[in-house]
Amino acid sequence: MIVNDKNIDSLLAEIESLKERLDESNNIIDAIKEGDVDALVVNTNGTPQLYSLETADYTYRLLIEKFRQGALSITKNGLILYCNDFFAKLVNIPSEKIIGNYIQEYFDNASQFVTLIETLKYGLSTHEIFFRTNGTENTFPAYISLTDLEPSVDAIGIVVIDLTEKKKHEEALLKHQQELEGKINELNRINSNLEEFIHVISHDLKEPLRKIVMHNGKIDGTYLNGVDARSMEIIKLSVLRLNSLVDDLVQYSSHTAQEERTEINLATVISEVLEDLEVTITDKNAEIKIGKLLVIKASRVQMRQLFSNLISNAIKYCKTDKPPVIQIYQADNLDVELPNQNSKFVKIQIKDNGIGMESGHLLKIFTIFQRLHARNEYSGNGIGLAICKKIMENHSGNITVESTLNEGTTFNLYFPIV
Repeated sequence: MIVNDKNIDSLLAEIESLKERLDESNNIIDAIKEGDVDALVVNTNGTPQLYSLETADYTYRLLIEKFRQGALSITKNGLILYCNDFFAKLVNIPSEKIIGNYIQEYFDNASQFVTLIETLKYGLSTHEIFFRTNGTENTFPAYISLTDLEPSVDAIGIVVIDLTEKKKHEEALLKHQQELEGKINELNRINSNLEEFIHVISHDLKEPLRKIVMHNGKIDGTYLNGVDARSMEIIKLSVLRLNSLVDDLVQYSSHTAQEERTEINLATVISEVLEDLEVTITDKNAEIKIGKLLVIKASRVQMRQLFSNLISNAIKYCKTDKPPVIQIYQADNLDVELPNQNSKFVKIQIKDNGIGMESGHLLKIFTIFQRLHARNEYSGNGIGLAICKKIMENHSGNITVESTLNEGTTFNLYFPIV
């Protein structure tokens, strides 16, 4: 009986020992769950071994430390309970010297802290403020975002985002915008001066030219000898050419402005142009073939000028032994894509059977005053195709040319699809 009592006491003692070890294990598990333990030391055969515990809490804290933004936790009155290294670098103070201080001490305007806490109650958690650096007058702009951690923790979490680089970019962009506005104003001033200059050309210069032509016509050439008569004829032709040049320059300049756009039926516009050119077409026995054309949004005046110049050009540079045949039609590939362009285009072609051009001349013909032939061969001042190019640019389009010497030329007009 005594033996049995001893066994019972031994068993009870062992049970009590196991209960203590169980309680200790449960406490360790609870500590691990709450993030209070990052490692364990376990004795195995008298040898201590260290086991690191990568708990979720440890991972999150590691993430915050590696975060490329400032992170802090504070009490409701601003006492700093924790800050990461990135915030310490922002204010240029070691983190151990920041913890225990008040966050408003690092604000450029400490009174802002009260506003931050008050607005947090109404759900306004993001603000832009200035921080001071290491107690100096140097400041940097930052977004500060607050999160109330209650009821889990009686504290406020804060994320600080440095805006220094963003502000630099904004200032550079603003400066660039101001410079651009200045250049636009300068361009407007230059355009205004050009308009005044055009007025001088179209009025003050043409008036004496008209008088020269008028009085030249009153001179009776029968009383002049051959040399003088020839000189008078040269004067007359020169003045007429100068008058034509002035008209072309004024016309070229007038197409720099953006005119009101309306829906234009190109077939109707071309019919009107053909009526204007009826005498020239009849004289050259020209044949104009018009295919299917679309309706576009454009300036009617500029479209008439565009097709008038191109059709006149095709008739002018025709072969001497063959009547000009001009075809105007819409290309089959409706959605043409141009290099370096995001828009899609409709392609209109004006094709003739004229004298054509050498490939080396194709890039020159849209330059103002550029002539490929002598004046005694073909009339003109070399402005017509430059006007065509400007009109297409005004309509956000493009004009190109393809040509084969002695076979003919094709002009391609690209109108954007809107």
